[in-house]
Amino acid sequence: MAENATAVVRMEEGYMRLTLEYDDPTFKTDICKYVGEAEKDLEIYPEVLHRRDNPKKWFTSIEFSGDDYICSRSCGDFIEMVVSGLGIKKCISD
Repeated sequence: MAENATAVVRMEEGYMRLTLEYDDPTFKTDICKYVGEAEKDLEIYPEVLHRRDNPKKWFTSIEFSGDDYICSRSCGDFIEMVVSGLGIKKCISD
């Protein structure tokens, strides 16, 4: 796990996003592993975006939109699987 990884969840009507911020680019491999496992187990396929703001600040955003995802608890289950798999203990609500 990245030493300084944080998880932020943002929810709006018809939209939910988990943003993971981390300082170690190799953490992306772990994120992809747990996203892949959650996709397989839950048969949910969100949009996943990776970006780097500077050499010490990386982000991965996992976005869910549309009634198929938002009108059920499956998005929350997906987020819990990824965050707990990564060992992140606390999510910040945006």
